Amino acid sequence: MRVLSNEDVEQLLTMPECIEVMEEMYGDYANDQALLVPRIDNLSPSTEPDAYYGFKQMGGAWPRRRVQALRISSDIITHPVIAGKLRRVKEPRANGRYVGMVLMFSSETGAMLGLFPDGVMQRIRVGAANGIALKHLARADARKLAIIGSGWQAGGQLMAAMATRRFEQVRIYSPRAETRNAFVAQAQAWFPGIDIRASGDAEQCVAGADVIMASTSSMKRVLEPAWLKPGMHVSCIKAQEVDQELLDACGRVVVHVTAQPKQYDNVMPGTPNVATEHTVGWWNAPGNRFTEYTDLAQLVAGKRPGRTSADDITCFVNNIGIGLQFAAAGALVLEKAAAAGLGHELPDDWFSETVHP
Repeated sequence: MRVLSNEDVEQLLTMPECIEVMEEMYGDYANDQALLVPRIDNLSPSTEPDAYYGFKQMGGAWPRRRVQALRISSDIITHPVIAGKLRRVKEPRANGRYVGMVLMFSSETGAMLGLFPDGVMQRIRVGAANGIALKHLARADARKLAIIGSGWQAGGQLMAAMATRRFEQVRIYSPRAETRNAFVAQAQAWFPGIDIRASGDAEQCVAGADVIMASTSSMKRVLEPAWLKPGMHVSCIKAQEVDQELLDACGRVVVHVTAQPKQYDNVMPGTPNVATEHTVGWWNAPGNRFTEYTDLAQLVAGKRPGRTSADDITCFVNNIGIGLQFAAAGALVLEKAAAAGLGHELPDDWFSETVHP
């Protein structure tokens, strides 16, 4: 059984490789050759007055790689208002750290194969999903990128975009100057020679862009229908960043998973601070069109069309993450770690038993 760190995962898992292995997984999922374990969030009171406790679990079985993944996270969650928008923020209150793990199992023997933090893989797999959608939906000649957001996930979106198209100009907007400027400096170091700059206004940021990628913690719409122009591709990393009005302005909409429009929230009665936006939104409002949309697996497998003309306005809604992404990325990481001798090998006896369970 191999234990890896976030630093190991970062060394082993590149964005192009993650995009490749996840495309293979989505193709299998579209053909009923991979099994999704639905996401469940158990929400209960926290000792903190402004927060609640969330225990999240999701997983997936991918027979092609003979693995089952289980991703769990243990979070203290708050909902601050930042720049006038309600946010969903995980707080690092475990001695200043976050708690999230991926467990990998063999579907051949049942043995536990690996254990590693979810943080780095989480960012890369979210970025990879949006990158796959961009690959299939954005114009081949897209050269100008706008990103709304400058946090951890925005970095994954930028990596995925640069792995998928030859962007020459990138503009970054977020409401706080210090965070967007810091992100721009980091992005310039990642991609020297590319014109990457900060923008102090969201509408100015997206003006003239071929692709707009929203990557925020907002629980309210951050993209405006008036910003959409013929030939543009837009995407988001959570359902709340868009709404039905914006989606209706797009000619072609693809969502990440149609089988699971939103996670199941198992809320203890009386839990304070839980925002209804978790389960109530455009995807289940009267008149919504959620069930009409193609999902990413169908797009990858060629069962539904992507962009059909240069003037199409396309949109990808990464409405919810799935544990199958961790099965795909995790199988690749463990294979590469074994070949490179990275991580720590622990005795299998520590993670199995002789007593019949």
